[in-house]
Amino acid sequence: MHPAPSAGSTTIHCPECGAPASLRAGTVTRVCDYCGSTLVRTDVDVELVGKVSHLLDTASPILLGAHGQYGGVPFDIVGRLQVRYARGTWNEWYLAFADGTFGWLTDAQGRFAVLRPATADTTLPSWSDLRIGAIVPVDGRRYLVVDRRAAAYGGAEGELPFVARPGVTFHAADLADDEGGMITLDFEDDPNRGPPALYRGEYVRIGALDLSPLRTFEGWSRVG
Repeated sequence: MHPAPSAGSTTIHCPECGAPASLRAGTVTRVCDYCGSTLVRTDVDVELVGKVSHLLDTASPILLGAHGQYGGVPFDIVGRLQVRYARGTWNEWYLAFADGTFGWLTDAQGRFAVLRPATADTTLPSWSDLRIGAIVPVDGRRYLVVDRRAAAYGGAEGELPFVARPGVTFHAADLADDEGGMITLDFEDDPNRGPPALYRGEYVRIGALDLSPLRTFEGWSRVG
């Protein structure tokens, strides 16, 4: 996950197939809907960086292009990044909110969380501090380290706020408090280089987001 600037959009054309594609102000890359090429916005042009990897079917009910709301603010799902690590695959859905901000909806093994870019008033924990089961302080609150992983970017679709080259490894940790809140610390490709990016949010029920449309299939309940 990476932060993104404000909203607004422009139309570009894929250098590979010529198809039109929209780019919001917060978008750095766009996967062409027609040929699957990854387009990267530069200062002067749009650059072609190759094809995305195949997306695995994770039996997710979430769909690119769906609309929803979180905290009373409407959003559109404008992109998806699929991430792969030792224990499986999960999805990060890129959200464009109606107030011009952005966020992420994580979708892993039937659990969902909404996370927004944030800043910390105190020094964030280092990678070596984040042992699973450890209690660490962040801005005066105590958090339990619930996951710590190295993962690789897999497939993608739609718009993203950064260039996610398939196979590139990054490091991240998830921490939870005792009130349902959570944070993610993103160390990118080198866990020992500089402070991590901070994302704050909470675990959510998918039904509370008022998503429409949703993919439906046997064995899945909207209220879960």
